[in-house]
Formats: sequence, structure tokens, C-alpha cells
Amino acid sequence: MSLGEKILDLRKKKGLSQEELGERVNVTRQTISNWELGETSPNPEQLKLLSKELNVSIDELLDNDIKTVLEEKVSNTEKLSKLILKLIKIIMCIILCVIIGWIILVIGRGIVKSTRETGRLLDKSIHCTLYGEEHSFGIRYYELTGEPKELGGDTYFSDILDLGKYSDANQIFNIINDYVKKNGGTCEMIENHDLNGIVNMYIKEGTLTKTGATIIIEEEIDYNISYGLPFNLEKYNYKTSTWEKLPVINDVYFILPKYSVTPDKPLELVQGWGDMYGVLEKGLYRIVKDASFDSAKDDSTYYIWTEFSIE
Repeated sequence: MSLGEKILDLRKKKGLSQEELGERVNVTRQTISNWELGETSPNPEQLKLLSKELNVSIDELLDNDIKTVLEEKVSNTEKLSKLILKLIKIIMCIILCVIIGWIILVIGRGIVKSTRETGRLLDKSIHCTLYGEEHSFGIRYYELTGEPKELGGDTYFSDILDLGKYSDANQIFNIINDYVKKNGGTCEMIENHDLNGIVNMYIKEGTLTKTGATIIIEEEIDYNISYGLPFNLEKYNYKTSTWEKLPVINDVYFILPKYSVTPDKPLELVQGWGDMYGVLEKGLYRIVKDASFDSAKDDSTYYIWTEFSIE
């Protein structure tokens, strides 16, 4: 006889309705009905009350089959608890091994850094025209924190805006740009000293050989930039996806007078590299030429470049 059938049989022998029995064990009539139909079972506290009201022991009420089921449930719960504890120990061991391995890797590569010096060092400059004068200001700063490492350029903006008190490079550039715009001027941002965003440099059609070329340099706006300083050749390495400087075969340097460019007067220069690099083999190259702002008060150098292929 199941537990539900036993509750039903004993209730009827006591002459109790489902509602009356429910009141005595502090449950609803529906709960008594669910017990008797076998849809649910009473908890231990309810079993005690049923045992008292029906005048039978809990063992007799449960019968041997039900006790076996309960014992199996307890046994399964204990097994599950042991399995969970074992899994937790394995996971903790894995996490610990990963942490130790990461620490060893960090120490081994020597990349433990100060939290204030995070990321690569970047160079960025702002070139402004204000009241008919040219002013340049550059900052070398940490990529991830924006913290300035070096401030450079003329002192015009530093004196007026007290830029040394700021700890974020982008904030400094915004302050300069806002000041210039409010006073009717204009500014151009130059990142990493690469001038290709504001200067156009290309090889004149029909002049490229394996030992030289004629290059054209154009400006849409007069930035007061001087050219004619040394240039280098770089070859693209497809395996590493990087540009690599060509080795110099002769100690020869191409230093020309400083030439200036205006929007109505492009610069045309014949650049030969046979003595310095020899005859170029097949591949993708670029010529990188130094430049400088006439208004700059520091030693910062900039560069322009153009790509070409040797077949």
C-alpha cells in the first residue's frame, strides 16, 4: 500500500474528512487530496503531525518501500555532494595553475610595468595658424593612459594656457584647438610625425628606375614645411607584414638644401639611390623623406612617404 493510500485508509477509519484532517496538520484540503492521490508527499514535520492524528508510527505510515526510497534519495544526495566537491577541487587546481603560469610568463618577459606607464609611447603634434603666425606643439605620451612624457614645440601655447598642469595629452590638444578656434584660427592634428595626411608625395610618371626616381611633393595649404633632408628606402616584408629599412651598401647621404612648398608651387626633386642602396630587386618599396616645420622651436622631425613597385 502506498503512502497516499495509507493516509486515505487511516483518515476514513478515523471518520475525518480531508478538510478536517487538513486543519489538524495545518495544510489545506487540496494538499490532503494531493497526498492521497500520490501527486505530492508530506515533509518530515507533516509526517509527525499525521502520525499523531492517525495514531500510527511514522515507520508504519511510510512502510518499508517508502523508507527505501528515502534512503536512496539521501544516498544519492551524498554521492552528488562528493562529486561536486571533487569538481570544485579540480577547477581550483586549474585556475591556480593558470595564475602561476601567467605570473611566470609576465616575470619571464619582463613586462611588469608601472600602472602609470601603460602602452606604447606615441607622438602627436598640433599645427595651428593664429593671427597670421604658425605655431606647432607636440606631445610624446603613453597610449593607454594618455599621460604626457614630453612636451615640445614653441612656448606660445604653454605660456598662454599653462599646459604643464594637465595630465592627459588629448585634453591638452583639445584645449589648444578650442583656444585657436575661438580666436579665429585653424589647427591640424599630426599623429606619429607622419605628414601624409596633409602632404601629397608621389613619383612622377615615367621616371621610376631601379636606381632612382623623380618625386613630386604638393601641399593644398601652406604649412611652412621644409623638405630636402635625408631620405631612406624601405622594403615590405610579406612574411612579417612590416616595412624594413634597406641596408646601406655605401656610406653616402643625400642631404639637399631645404626646399619649401606652396599650394601653387609643388616641389620636384630627382632622387637617386644607386650609390647608397645599389640596384633594387623585385618587390614593394617606399621612399621615406624627412621634413620639418619652419615654426617649430624643438628638434622634432617629421616624414612623408610614397610606395612603389619594382618588377
